[in-house]
Amino acid sequence: MDFSSYQIAEISGWSKTSVADALRNLGIFKEERKGPLPRYGKRLEGGKLIPHLGEQKVINKMLSLRNKGLSYEAIASELNKKKIPSKNGGQWHKSTIIEILKRKLNKEA
Repeated sequence: MDFSSYQIAEISGWSKTSVADALRNLGIFKEERKGPLPRYGKRLEGGKLIPHLGEQKVINKMLSLRNKGLSYEAIASELNKKKIPSKNGGQWHKSTIIEILKRKLNKEA
């Protein structure tokens, strides 16, 4: 179920150290940790963050819709209706739109 050793300790009542020791003795190891996803509009290539051109187009579309007077909620709804995936492949929410456009506008200022 991909529980962390902390979660297993909470459920089982064992100490985290005992859980880690037991997992190690059983040969059960967690996959290598992955870092967080780059922010929307960027991608990781060769260990460096570079612009993600497809996502940059979506950011420009968000900005265009906002300049036309659409609310953040309406922009999220429009992106969801057009089945444009968010960074993690899920639905868009107004808070995400707000954060992305705030970053975009602060870079241009």
